[in-house]
Amino acid sequence: MKILHIIDNLSMGGGQNLLIGLAGIQKKKGNEVTVLALEPCNDPLVRNKIEAEGVKVEVLTSKIKLRNPLQISLLMPWLKKCDIAHVHLFPALYWVGFAKLLSFSKTPIVYTEHSTKNRRRENPVLRRVDTFVYKYCYNKVIACADKALETYKQVYPSVKQVCAINNGVDTAMYWKAEAYTKQELLGIPEDCFVVTMVARFMFMKRQDTIVEAIKKLPSKFHACFVGSEPTDAGLLKVKALAEEMGVSDRVHFLYLRSDVPRILKSSDVVMMSSEYEGLSLSSIEGMAAGKPFLATDVNGLREVVKGAGELFELYNSDELAKILQRLESDKQYYNDMVIRCRKRASEYDINNMVNQYMEVYKEVMKKLQVH
Repeated sequence: MKILHIIDNLSMGGGQNLLIGLAGIQKKKGNEVTVLALEPCNDPLVRNKIEAEGVKVEVLTSKIKLRNPLQISLLMPWLKKCDIAHVHLFPALYWVGFAKLLSFSKTPIVYTEHSTKNRRRENPVLRRVDTFVYKYCYNKVIACADKALETYKQVYPSVKQVCAINNGVDTAMYWKAEAYTKQELLGIPEDCFVVTMVARFMFMKRQDTIVEAIKKLPSKFHACFVGSEPTDAGLLKVKALAEEMGVSDRVHFLYLRSDVPRILKSSDVVMMSSEYEGLSLSSIEGMAAGKPFLATDVNGLREVVKGAGELFELYNSDELAKILQRLESDKQYYNDMVIRCRKRASEYDINNMVNQYMEVYKEVMKKLQVH
């Protein structure tokens, strides 16, 4: 099968991270897989990871900006080169959909909804445009989690060709990763207690909650952030907060890294402090590494973490600090959570996810042949 994945760009993020694993395994299963990014990316990390899987990577154009509708005309020929196109993120959602309509393409296209929330849903006009695109351009819309499907149906009740496929990760890779010493990774003593978050520094990720919790804890507690470039505005804001609170020596920024499994394995706790998620790959990765996982009690995290890790109230650094303190002092509490988290991570193995996507591809292609 000739599979074309189309995505906005290849900067590190949840959608891109999912694509690395999905495209790589599809290639190993004997498919011809290409990834098309609508715009170039200065950081080669994601592209290198995809190409290392034997998947071809192309860039649509470096001359037209991502949100320019002229992208539509450039996409039209690409839809003739594949058996199925799989679209990720916005505005690729619009541009590929309109390219299909305007070119009268018979190529089936599917879209993965990577989040439970976005700003377009709050805008009545864009919500109508979304509904039109989903209904008349896409053969299938795939929510990344059961909760994402539930909220999607509430916002777009007239869109019927929708299903859910839970995100998955290569759980074995995270469990088998070789840990760094804390001295190697962060330059701190081994008896320090390190809590790690892997995410870009976007406002809704709320890394500031973790910095505030570190301020309230003894000096052996450290925070480690992985994600975004050193010049990223969001990262610089969190770094300034750490300095303002007098904990800059206990808050570490590792920026974009290719060795995330080893970093997670070197941590004591992994967590997410987001306002919302789709189905957080970072949460599954942290649990797969054999670490207790903490998360805000919000959509996209609650479904994965509840009953395995520990949930805390959004923005509540006091509650977070208390949980971290207990994990450090109560070994039974810590070890029990590790066992539950590992078991939960096994439910999100990437091979299950890939098999489900392949079944969706076959289903939509078969329907088109019938009609």
